Amino acid sequence: MALIKTDGENAVDVSEEAVKIVFPCENYMVKVVALDAENILEEVTACVQKHAPEVSADTVTSKRSSKARFVSFTYRILATGEPQLAALHKDLMAHAAVKMVI
Repeated sequence: MALIKTDGENAVDVSEEAVKIVFPCENYMVKVVALDAENILEEVTACVQKHAPEVSADTVTSKRSSKARFVSFTYRILATGEPQLAALHKDLMAHAAVKMVI
C-alpha cells in the first residue's frame, strides 16, 4: 500500500520516504492514556519497567485532562526492537485503567 501526500494540486507517492526506526533507538517515546485512578502512575511505570528497566518514575512526565478524568504519561525508553514494543503495548493494554498507548 502506497502512502500518498498532496501538495495542493499534485499527488506524490511518499512510500519510499517513510521514516524507519533503527533499533536500538534511544529516547523512544511511549505515551499512555489511562483513567486517573489511585496508584495508576506506579502501576503503569511498573509495567513499562518490565520491558524497559532503565525507566524510573522520576523521569516520567504526566498531564491530567481538563476534567481530571484521564491522565497521560510520557516515557522515554531504549527501544530494542519490534518484539519489545509489541510486548510492552500488549501488557499496558491489559491494564483495566489504560485506554490508549501511543
